Amino acid sequence: MKNNVFRIYPLLFIPLIGLIYYTTFFMMSKTVDSSYGFDWFVVGIITIQFGVIWLLAQLSLNALTKRGWQMNLKLFILGVLAIVLINNCLYFILRTVYISFYHPEFPTFNLFMLSLSTLEGFLKGIILLSMLFSFNFFKRWKIEYKENERLKRNELELQNRALKSQLNPHFLFNNLNTLSGLIQQDQSIANDFLKEMSDMYRYILKTTDKEVVSLKEEVQFAENYSYLLKKRFGKNFNYSIDVNDLDYMLPPISLHLLLENIVKHNRIDDKHPMHFTIKQNEDYLSVENKINLKNNVDSTKKGLYILAEQYKFLTNKNVIIKNEDNLFFVKLPLLKIK
Repeated sequence: MKNNVFRIYPLLFIPLIGLIYYTTFFMMSKTVDSSYGFDWFVVGIITIQFGVIWLLAQLSLNALTKRGWQMNLKLFILGVLAIVLINNCLYFILRTVYISFYHPEFPTFNLFMLSLSTLEGFLKGIILLSMLFSFNFFKRWKIEYKENERLKRNELELQNRALKSQLNPHFLFNNLNTLSGLIQQDQSIANDFLKEMSDMYRYILKTTDKEVVSLKEEVQFAENYSYLLKKRFGKNFNYSIDVNDLDYMLPPISLHLLLENIVKHNRIDDKHPMHFTIKQNEDYLSVENKINLKNNVDSTKKGLYILAEQYKFLTNKNVIIKNEDNLFFVKLPLLKIK
């Protein structure tokens, strides 16, 4: 682990464990040793015991897991037994040194002390291995969590690229249908549309590798396309764009997709003039139009779905789609430039 927290935490809590451990037994003890008062030297000895056992247990655990051992109950029990043996050796070595310097009148070894040291070893083993297992499980969880997040980001990126690849054919299909209709009506307007269409595809190619583009570019793109639609439908097609703050971003050709839907799904003639508005409301961009639905529309119904999915990749705000009072409007979350 690159995180230094997992390298320094034993230095922080092992002395604390030694202090708590000795204090607990000191307060509960009724033996002769307690009559000498609280002994910081013993605290140090217990801390050394915990530190050495911890180090050996950690090294052994790492070595065994690398060889394929599973962190389960069997390994836990074996670890506790190993700690009992290590604890007994350390206890009598350190007790011999301690008694030699401070209390030579105390016995160095007897069966009672061995029994007590063995029970103490079991307690230390359970405490230390429980903590070691917990920390190792936490480290593994953290590694897996980061890996899952990385895979999730990669999956979202691939999904977003797939959505874009669907959007471009959708864009082309609708424009070719529009161009086909214009050729039959007015070749001059069709030529202008074809030129504008080439400019729009130039814009798409320029933004292919971009997740977002500036609101200024999108508004200009929408104005150019709306101008062509105005040529096609004449007085029956009107629009207004009210955007004050251009310091935002949004997915490429978002507005064009919404304008395509307006033309594709609604009748636009002398009896059913069309007027749509693009206006900014704080950090949303609203596109609104009156509903005059055509009888038969050859629609894949992918446009708004693709746009909504793109927004899921970019932000936790949702695209708002509503149909009420014979009005259809879509609200696009605006993404703040960072």
